[in-house]
Parts: sequence; structure tokens; C-alpha cells
Amino acid sequence: MPYMLHNCNRDAGGEKIGKNGIMKRLPRLSALIALISVLAMVALGACQTTVTRTVIPELTYKHLPAMSFAVGRIEIVESYRSPLQSPNVEHLFPTPIAAALRSWADDRLEAFGGTLTMRFIIEDASAIVEELEINKDLEAMFTTEQAERVDTRIQVKIEITDESGEVLAFTSTEASRTRTTPENVTLNERDKIYDDLTKVLMNDFNTSQEQGIRRYLEAYLR
Repeated sequence: MPYMLHNCNRDAGGEKIGKNGIMKRLPRLSALIALISVLAMVALGACQTTVTRTVIPELTYKHLPAMSFAVGRIEIVESYRSPLQSPNVEHLFPTPIAAALRSWADDRLEAFGGTLTMRFIIEDASAIVEELEINKDLEAMFTTEQAERVDTRIQVKIEITDESGEVLAFTSTEASRTRTTPENVTLNERDKIYDDLTKVLMNDFNTSQEQGIRRYLEAYLR
């Protein structure tokens, strides 16, 4: 079977290409490479565009009066560990719920003195997101629907223990709040929703915890 040799010095029409023809095509190739480089830089710049997030200050409770107890020290124990992944979102809050609880304990609980110990135990400080079903028909294109529901929960136990570790008294408090978020929410809007949710949740906790302390730990108040 005969083999045909292709002459690389000829173009598709069979015309012979000389050195001058090759040199004429090089500027076109250079221009094409330059155009591709510019487009790549534009695409890279678009990928590196950052969104400026609004700084939301952490929650504090120094504006509320401190409660003094006949204890030598106060321990904050975090038995709750966030999984740091979906469906949990508490770690994405401007002030994570556990951090708000620590601030509450630091600002509101005070050791007056003595041999006893108070333990502030964070048993739950979670926020779990659940996606909601969105209507995708034509009418839905002109309305903003709620895309997610965030369920938050707090559970805290406060114990008074003696030197041997025996629990002399305790109070347990729970609080929960739910909030929905609309579709196409921006990062800053989501932060604001999460921050507002934390505030109302902590207000509920503060009220319930004060009642529990005055009911079950009143003997240790000073």
C-alpha cells in the first residue's frame, strides 16, 4: 500500500508557503495570544472580587446588673461542641450563641467569696438550618419566598458545688427561637438576620435564667 507524504511547506490549497508567508501569519498568532491573556486576566479579576462585610459588634451584657453569689470561683464549662458543618450554622453567626452565653456569664455572674464553686454549663447552643420548598412556577418569579428556616436552641445548667464536687443546688434553663430567611439574601443581610435572632434568643434566656436563679439559687445570692 503506497504512502503519501504531506509537504508541510504547502497550505491547504496546495500553494507553497515560503518564509515570508510564515512571518506574515506570526502577528496574527501574537494578537490572538494577547487577546486570550487579557480575557484570562479579566476572568481572574472577577473571581477575586470580594464582598465587604458589615462589622457587627459582639453582644455584651455589661448594661445589666451583676448577680453576686457566695462562691469562691465561677467555672464556664462548654459541654456542647458545634459540628461546624451543615445543617448547623451557629459558627456562622456574627456572635456564635456559645460566645454570647460566655459573655452573659462573664458580665452577669460574680463570685462574692467562699469555698463553694459555681459551674455555668453550656449544654446546647445550636442553630440548625432547614431548606424550605420554594414555588418555581411563573407567579413565583415576581415574589420573594422564604428559602430557609433557622432553629436556635439554648440549654444551660448552673450548679453550686462544695469542695468535694457534690452538687448542692442547680437550675436548668432552656430557650429557643426560629427565624426564616428569604431567597437570594446577601451575606450582610444574612448576618443581620442571625444577629437579630441571637439577640431575641438571649433576651429569652436572660429572663428565664434570672427567674431560675431567684427560685433555686436564692440562698447563695449576696
